[in-house]
Amino acid sequence: MRIFAVCGLFAVAALAHDAPQGDGACGFDKVDLTTGPGFTITVNEDYKVLEDTAARIKYGLYCNSQPSGISGIDKWFKVPVASVGVRVPIASGFLEALGRRDKLTAAEVPGNLTNICLDASKLRTLSAGGSSGNDTGVDVVFSGNAASDGNVSVRLPSDDALTPLQRAEWIKFVAAFFNDEKRAAALFDSIASAYNCHWNNLQHLKDPPHTYWVEYSAGADGKASYNIIDSAYQKDLLAGAGATNNTRAALSDPSDLKKFQEAIRDADFVIDQTALGQQGRRINEWYRDFGYADPQNSGVGFLRTRNIWRTDGYTSKSGVDNFPEFGYVRPDLVLLDIIGVLEPTYASNNTRRWMLWLGGTNEDTTVIAADNYDCSSPWISSVAKCTARTDFTGGDSGAGGSSAGNKDDHGSTSSGRAGKIAGGIIGALAAVALIVVGAHYYNRHRRLARVRALSQTGYGAEGIGLRNAQRFS
Repeated sequence: MRIFAVCGLFAVAALAHDAPQGDGACGFDKVDLTTGPGFTITVNEDYKVLEDTAARIKYGLYCNSQPSGISGIDKWFKVPVASVGVRVPIASGFLEALGRRDKLTAAEVPGNLTNICLDASKLRTLSAGGSSGNDTGVDVVFSGNAASDGNVSVRLPSDDALTPLQRAEWIKFVAAFFNDEKRAAALFDSIASAYNCHWNNLQHLKDPPHTYWVEYSAGADGKASYNIIDSAYQKDLLAGAGATNNTRAALSDPSDLKKFQEAIRDADFVIDQTALGQQGRRINEWYRDFGYADPQNSGVGFLRTRNIWRTDGYTSKSGVDNFPEFGYVRPDLVLLDIIGVLEPTYASNNTRRWMLWLGGTNEDTTVIAADNYDCSSPWISSVAKCTARTDFTGGDSGAGGSSAGNKDDHGSTSSGRAGKIAGGIIGALAAVALIVVGAHYYNRHRRLARVRALSQTGYGAEGIGLRNAQRFS
């Protein structure tokens, strides 16, 4: 069972919609870090230190005047900051969750931000090649590179080496620039509680689904690469959705297509993160990339049921994927999305946000709009409670996105969960057949015994209308 030192569930919806505290205030609050996210916060009397332990960079934050005589600090920032630039989408998501979207004034590509509550036309554009920092016009730039904008750039992790909760806990790091760590801690604790609750609830499945996270890339040298993703982020989500112990390690030779296809042959579901470009025909592009010339007649279960999924099903009007912006901030909702695919009976009233059924009859995404994202009451900062349970043992999750879309008229041997289900049905039918045959021979024996008994008592076979008693033998 996953246990983290988190606070109890809060009435987060109310907390998240309160006006943010801390603007103009100089109170430094101490908060605990519960997941080992890769940074630390040390609070002193008149300044605090944020250390990015992975990049080995220390940021000093102060309110009134920069402390003197402090060694080891790489960059200093006066807080709370009044303006923010972003080069990584997750920074925009953190600001939205903290109620600080009004502080976002610049972005590397404003049009690539999917938050409909922002007016991208009013955001300044940061130089794509970086800057010295003085010409950004903002107090801090959250970037994937700590050196991108000189003395105002601050690194946020942009790879999948962290687990979903470790990555989400960086909201406390961002909140420190607004002296708003307590608010961030309350929100994160509720997210972690929900995530761990769902994670634990899915650990009692009788038939865990075989699920792999995959990616194809052509490579700079033109050499194709077929990868089973086993990074901490993807592995923890799959395990939390009940696919525990059904993930494989990355292949030693990712260029070996035959070994890759054999490795994922037993999959019930595949989640793909390949960069696909042929909108409306991406499933055909996927088949071609992974070498499946005739998927429906391949004898591979997940190909026959077309259970190929992606996380880019929630987009802006221009088609930009929202997942890097909001998904990384809310791992509890991402986990529910994946559970909704693998075990749809667990939370049947949950509406999937990011998961896209690539193998379905169309590739339509959900466009972010007022009917699914309310700027006055954003779901990104509101966490629903999860009830702990041990009675959920799973169900037939082979139906994919829709029952009609998964009908398969091709007779071939399935694998994984579909094969187990078919085997169970065949076994049950065989048992019924044995019972019927047994009952038939038992009744024959009883009838023969009765005829012989009547014959022996003098009634005779003819006397009871049985012309040939021996036909029962």
